[in-house]
Amino acid sequence: MPDWSSDIADRVRALNTQPVNQTKTAYVLCWLQQTLRAWDNPAIDGAVDLGNQLNLPVLVYHGVREDYPYASNRLHAFLLGASRDLQQGCKRRGLRCVTYVDRDERREKGLVYRLAESAAAVVTDDHPVFVARVQAKRFAERCDRAVFAIDTARLVPTQMLPDNLSTTPAFRKASGELRSIYEAHAADFDSRCGLYEGNVCFADEGLADKSDAKIRSIISECVIDHSLLPCPEFPPTAAAAETALAEFIEYSLKTYPYRRNNPAEEDSVSRLSPYLHFGVIGPRVITAAVRAADAPANAKWKYLDELLTWREYFHYLAYQADQPDGFQTVPERPRQSLLDHADDERPVLYSLTDLVHGRTDDETWNAAQRQWLETGYMHNNLRMYWGKQIIKWTRDPETAWNTACYLNDRLSLDGRDPATYGNMRWVFGMSKPSYREQPIYGWVAPKSDRAIRKRPGAVEWLENWAKRKTVSIDVPDGMPHDLL
Repeated sequence: MPDWSSDIADRVRALNTQPVNQTKTAYVLCWLQQTLRAWDNPAIDGAVDLGNQLNLPVLVYHGVREDYPYASNRLHAFLLGASRDLQQGCKRRGLRCVTYVDRDERREKGLVYRLAESAAAVVTDDHPVFVARVQAKRFAERCDRAVFAIDTARLVPTQMLPDNLSTTPAFRKASGELRSIYEAHAADFDSRCGLYEGNVCFADEGLADKSDAKIRSIISECVIDHSLLPCPEFPPTAAAAETALAEFIEYSLKTYPYRRNNPAEEDSVSRLSPYLHFGVIGPRVITAAVRAADAPANAKWKYLDELLTWREYFHYLAYQADQPDGFQTVPERPRQSLLDHADDERPVLYSLTDLVHGRTDDETWNAAQRQWLETGYMHNNLRMYWGKQIIKWTRDPETAWNTACYLNDRLSLDGRDPATYGNMRWVFGMSKPSYREQPIYGWVAPKSDRAIRKRPGAVEWLENWAKRKTVSIDVPDGMPHDLL
């Protein structure tokens, strides 16, 4: 193993047993899959740290394929916009960053393998779900270079926590004892070897100099879902994420514990989850800003508990599951209780098309779903209610889980994420059991919308969104149990 800096060492996992190659190599390759920021990025810092030890520059690479699950204009627009921001940031940092976008007119295979042929080692970002986990594992098994995964998404590196933390309080205690160690960030590492100026095995997109119109043109050439449109409410840049954080701290953090559950007050929450999912901002920056804020201690504690306990606990659990987005991750007792009631009569079964477009007899649910379809974002308190209703509107609990995952992963900017899968496990019974056994739900607690509708402005907000005309997207025609 390299002699990693103390700021990096606890975050590194070796994904294979290959040695670092010190013969006829041109750079250390930093392959970013989902941590799309140039600053406070432990994967880049780790690559620079290793490059400095080997007297080699760093080459940062980000590739966007057409064939990832639920590829769409919405997700591509965020990915390419964030990749452009990453390139611009790397340029300011004195590092070369190259991007490849797979599309019909320009298709290259095995680029990361080909780039690795000139690398002393490969450093990638460590993520427990979706394609990043599978790709990193497969690549490391096939690559003849040392491959290291670096924890970029969590304040406390997951591997530094003890095994078998089976409850949130246990995780909160274990993580809380380590947080002060990882909150400090001295500086972004400087490369002593300068900018890599040699050849690469493909023509870089040059996104750093591309306009929004050019990025839209590139996306139009991709074989993806073009019916799901981008979300202008979330510009995919580090500056936009930092602005959202600053505005939340200035205007909303003080009242966060009291207003956070009201979807009508959209400024009551930070709305940073899309930026966290794509790694445009990291938890260390957010934590430092909240710690320094002029706000009551209970408000700061509550927000940081959501960020550092609940979010990171769901990441911790995802690492322990072979399929973190699978129904089998729901704890056994509530899962079995739901299965015991799988044959209970449902009040109504909605088609997948009606669910996607928010066309049910439930105004609150329709409002939540239409906001998601239109903006790529749903308020967290609504997600709890939203998920509970799907359980009674689909044929069986596993279909309900798969339907919720489909809607979450396809529509949401923060879908395909350990935190959103964790929220769904909460919906499906990871929380406290019901006080009595009920049809369909068994011992899993249902949820009404009474508390939501009592909040100031909520009735009007829900009515407005439920009536909102939204886009129509391509959906297979049929029932979820036949399609998912």
